[in-house]
Amino acid sequence: MTVTAAALNALKRFSSCEVADALLKLGQRPWGGYIPDIEMWSPRYCDGETRIVGPAFTVKMVEKENTTAPTPPQHFVDAAIEGSIIVISAPPDVKGAVWGGLMSARAKAKNVHGVVIDGRVRDLREHRSMEYPVFAKQHSTLAQNAFVRPSELQVPVTMSTSPVTVCPGDVIVADLDGVICVPVSLVDQVIESCEKYVAIDDKCMEALQQGHSVKDTFAKFRGTS
Repeated sequence: MTVTAAALNALKRFSSCEVADALLKLGQRPWGGYIPDIEMWSPRYCDGETRIVGPAFTVKMVEKENTTAPTPPQHFVDAAIEGSIIVISAPPDVKGAVWGGLMSARAKAKNVHGVVIDGRVRDLREHRSMEYPVFAKQHSTLAQNAFVRPSELQVPVTMSTSPVTVCPGDVIVADLDGVICVPVSLVDQVIESCEKYVAIDDKCMEALQQGHSVKDTFAKFRGTS
């Protein structure tokens, strides 16, 4: 199952918070698709209007010493699909980065929309000079090849910070507030829910700015107190 361009464009209208709310309402508990502890490092650190939305192209890294795990037939950035978002799963507690400036240069040239890293990134100035969207747990000065290596591409990867599993083609929504994984089977329902509840919250915002109480506002528009 693949997501349509129209659906991706529709999702771009909604923040990661709004998408997470929709997933919780649809029963995606307890995490609502949220991948915790991954932050925006580029184009700026946790600042700005950057939002990336696209299907996940997954990459599983293994420790360098693991000689039994498979090796991909080509570099994972070369294999990445135009319009996708690369999602990298690295072994926990690895101190080396799994993404650097050269990777952003190639990914940007391929029109890959950004990268989400369950691990570390380096070369922050280079990513920022390219204004390339990079989301990661932390940063490092150390290169990948001394610690880990790519193993499998386009396989389900489970994030180390949560039980969320990202499957190839799932839709990633990442912005200032965080990173959300939307199962491809729920995309249409998420859009419908977001449209409904964002409209309600817009009315709540207007009422609160006009001086109405939270209790009265929520009772009127949300049906709660």
